[in-house]
Amino acid sequence: MTKEKISPLEQAKQIKAKADELGFTVEVSAGILRVSKRIIPGDNASFADADMSVYSVLELLPRTSPGSDWGTDGGSIGGMSAMNSGRFHMNRSGGSARVLKALASLR
Repeated sequence: MTKEKISPLEQAKQIKAKADELGFTVEVSAGILRVSKRIIPGDNASFADADMSVYSVLELLPRTSPGSDWGTDGGSIGGMSAMNSGRFHMNRSGGSARVLKALASLR
């Protein structure tokens, strides 16, 4: 069975819809998808919610070249920064330029 291919615009709309549903904002800058969310400073549950749900957004961006994910997740010292500042953010590089362009055009 062949998987139906969806357009870059439709993929961008899916990313935006998932981000909105989970309370994240999305931004595209220099070919990087940036996903962020305000959390309650010092609140473990607020941080854990953002940390566990952010990949539901990031995974919707298809990778077309080698890249990485980085930011204030629990797998690094960045998590402490998010807990202190109340600003959780993650970045993804290597994503489809066509999808990123379509995402940047959405308002």
